Formats: sequence, structure tokens, C-alpha cells
Amino acid sequence: MPSISIPSISAVADLLGELVAYPTESCSPNVDLIDHYADRARRVGAAVDVVSGEAGRANLHLRFGPDAPGGILLSGHTDVVPAGTGWETDPYVLTEVDGRLAARGTADMKGFLAATLVLLEETDVDALRAPVHLGLSYDEEIGCVGVRGLLDVLATGSTGAGTCAPEVVVVGEPTGMRLCNAHAGKVAHRIDLTAASGHSSRAGTEPTAVHEGAALAALVQGLNDSDRGISANVGSIHGGVAVNVLAPSCTLEFEVRHRADTDPDEVLAGVLDAVADADRRLSAVGGHATSELFIGYPGLDTDPSLAPVVAMADLVGCGAPGPVAFGTEAGLYADRLGVPSVIVGPGDIADAHRPNETVAPDQLERCGDVLRRTIHSFCSDDGPAVAGTGLVDHLS
Repeated sequence: MPSISIPSISAVADLLGELVAYPTESCSPNVDLIDHYADRARRVGAAVDVVSGEAGRANLHLRFGPDAPGGILLSGHTDVVPAGTGWETDPYVLTEVDGRLAARGTADMKGFLAATLVLLEETDVDALRAPVHLGLSYDEEIGCVGVRGLLDVLATGSTGAGTCAPEVVVVGEPTGMRLCNAHAGKVAHRIDLTAASGHSSRAGTEPTAVHEGAALAALVQGLNDSDRGISANVGSIHGGVAVNVLAPSCTLEFEVRHRADTDPDEVLAGVLDAVADADRRLSAVGGHATSELFIGYPGLDTDPSLAPVVAMADLVGCGAPGPVAFGTEAGLYADRLGVPSVIVGPGDIADAHRPNETVAPDQLERCGDVLRRTIHSFCSDDGPAVAGTGLVDHLS
């Protein structure tokens, strides 16, 4: 069987320090990080395919082990939210603070990327019977945008890094190393309205952009339905020029989060019909109303009784999988590849997206151990033929 050791925390921390030093904020270049990660992977025998994306950004597909179907795909995004203010340390220098590792992206989710690569660097990948794939994406934080280009390639079944048809996809978002199998989907729309400017005394007889926008905002608020798992929020609305002028413009942005089994088009049908009605009224005074979808990703609801998911639950060892309260790329992987997808990774989502983001070293150690046993179960000769039927606790 392949030699698979728990990666040393010092090696993981060293690589994590290198990764967080790249300020890969969403919509910023990430190719330097991608090239660095790919170079290290190439040195230990990985097949590498850099999938170019938006200017200065790229996805990455790595394959360790044979060019064959099966095995696992481990996935993570390389972008981070802007560091912002309020940090007690440099957000792009890994710093130990009270026994934890602080920097932007430590929890979300460069800690997972570091633990994964160090583990594979310390694994005899030539002895694997099935491949370990890694998928790294960009611009996840603004709506799972970049991974779509990677999925366009992976969905064909073969990339420059070879065949990609895994048994399971593991997305390493911070879950405190608890296995999760579900999350909500999301759509976000921007509505732009224009109208004729004029004296405010005519507001009772002429449409205004702000009045139409306010009516649409109320409709969106009315979509909230906890029984159906629908959460609707108007995040921003702005328009108009002065209190005594008919508002010539208005823009609002809203999102709807929904269960995996809910069709967002059906949920939004009434709102979009109302936009069309507003457009007819505003067109009469030379204006318009338009709606644009600018974020959209599916929900995830992976069947916990599927053999790969049962296997992952055994490997993670925290009981039956449950949902996470945030969106991930897992729904897209499941939708495009038709493969069971789960979420498990080091760190706490409560530490993400805020100043002084940290991850605990023991979370990185646990991540390495779970991934070590996952690779053994799914990818080694003496792992179970159908993973999840039993594991060796300690591998040499």
C-alpha cells in the first residue's frame, strides 16, 4: 500500500504562510499562487492543468496517481475576501497569536489547501490504485464564479491532467472538520429603473424610478418563507436626486437563498413579472426597468445513504452529515459532474470574513489525518473496494 503519513504541522504551517502571502482577493490576480502550488505539485509527480480564466486569474486541476476513473476530488478556492481594517497583525503574514495561526485566508480556505498539498507531497503517489484530484478555483467569494470554467473542462471527462471521474468530491470549506452534505442555493439580481425627471407635484400621476423600485423591494421581502426555506433580502437600493424631483433612476440588488429542491425561477416569477409591468409603465415616459442575474449557484442535498457519503462519515467520525448555513462550490460540482459531493474542512466559518481570521493548528492536523485515511480508503490497493466498510487507524 502507499506510504501515507500524517503531514507535520510545521510543514503545513510553512506552506500556509507561503499561500497567505499572496493577496488573492476576489477579482484580483491569483496566477502567482496557482503557479507556486502547481510547481510544488509537479515536483512530486502530479499531472498539472492550469485552466486560464479572467485576466490574471486561473483555475488549477491536479492529478496524483493513475490516469483512471474513480478516486476522489478535493476542491478549494484560492480567493479571499478583502482584508479590510481592524487587524492586530499583518493580514498577509502568517502570525501565531495565542496558539492560533492568524492571516487572511487561514480558515477560508488556504489552511485546507496547505494541508492537502503537504499530505500529497508526503505520499507515495505512484503506489495509488486510483487518482487523487485537486481542483483550485478563483472568485468563489463573489458567487462561485471562477470554478465554472474549471467545471466546463472537468465535465468533458478529461483535461490536460487526465481523466476526472471521481467517486466523491470533497470541498474543504471550514466546517470545524464536521461532515456536511447540504447547503442552500442562491440567486442574486440587479434591477435598474429609469424614468422621466420632473416636478414632484406630478408624483400622483407619473411613475418614478424610486416608487417603482420601492414596490419591487416590497415584493422581494414578501418572498420570505421559513417553512419553504426561502430567505429573500434586498441588500441595497439607491436612486433619486432631490426630495422635490421625480426620481429619474433607481437601482436595487437582492438575493434569494433556497433549498436544493426549489426552483428559483418559480420563486421569482412574480417579481420578474412585476419588473416587466414596471417597464411598460416607465417606457411610457421614456424610461425602462430591467433585471439582471449576477450571481447564481445551485443548492446541495447529497443523499447521506450513498456509499461514498457513508464512507466519508466513517472517516470523519462526527456522526451523520448535516447542512451548512453558507453556499459553496459543492452544489456546482454535484450538478455538473453528477458525483456525490460533501463539505468538510479545518477552521470555523465564524472566523472567516472578519479581521484577525485564524485557524487552530489541531484543526489542520485533524484535516491531514482525515484526508490521509480518505486517500487510503478510496485510492489505495488495500482500501475497501466500496469505501466506508472499515479503515486502518494508523498507516505506515
